[in-house]
Amino acid sequence: MTSAGAMVKEGKYMSPLSEDTRRLAREELREDEAIRENALEHMKKWAEDNPRIETCRTDPCFLLRFLRAKKFSLPMAQEAMERYLLLRQTYNYAFNNLDCLLPNMDYLFSEGYLFAAPGRDKDGRRWIIARPGVFDPHKYTNADMCRIHGITYETLMEDEESQVRGFVHYGDGAGVSFPHLTLFTPKEAVRIVKNGERTLPMRHKEVWGINVHPSIKYA
Repeated sequence: MTSAGAMVKEGKYMSPLSEDTRRLAREELREDEAIRENALEHMKKWAEDNPRIETCRTDPCFLLRFLRAKKFSLPMAQEAMERYLLLRQTYNYAFNNLDCLLPNMDYLFSEGYLFAAPGRDKDGRRWIIARPGVFDPHKYTNADMCRIHGITYETLMEDEESQVRGFVHYGDGAGVSFPHLTLFTPKEAVRIVKNGERTLPMRHKEVWGINVHPSIKYA
């Protein structure tokens, strides 16, 4: 099981969280300085000693993705990290070469296929906007679709405020047609949705959709 990057040695962690976000982390995630320091130490040693992990980031920001997503339950965070690394290995085309300047990625970002809305809502959350109708299924592949999601999510997961505050997903299905629905087999589509919900270390707070294709409503 592998992930991009090597084992990273870090000094003492300094929290970049605002005071309000630290309070929220204490209330919702049971995170305080002592719990965080102890959990980071155990997670790092576990990752370095785990024979199933060949290379992996062990810097605090990366490890905190899993600890915060699982409310500092070490067994659950460790399981989530292994599942995430396996996901990256299984869908390597979505997580390798995450370059937003690749021609296909640059075009899709410019068209507004997927992006994070500027700023945060009243609860401090980032909104991720998806407009699948602008994705041309005759020109681009499901690998392109997976890669642009990989670029977006990996970038957003690096932000520690968002690790605590979480994300809201908003989709506009205008323009979606049958060819869009055949980019993935039903089995692949179910697996991708489940992985997005359960395996990516993100706190999914809400999901909103408009102009939803009829076939999706009853899926």
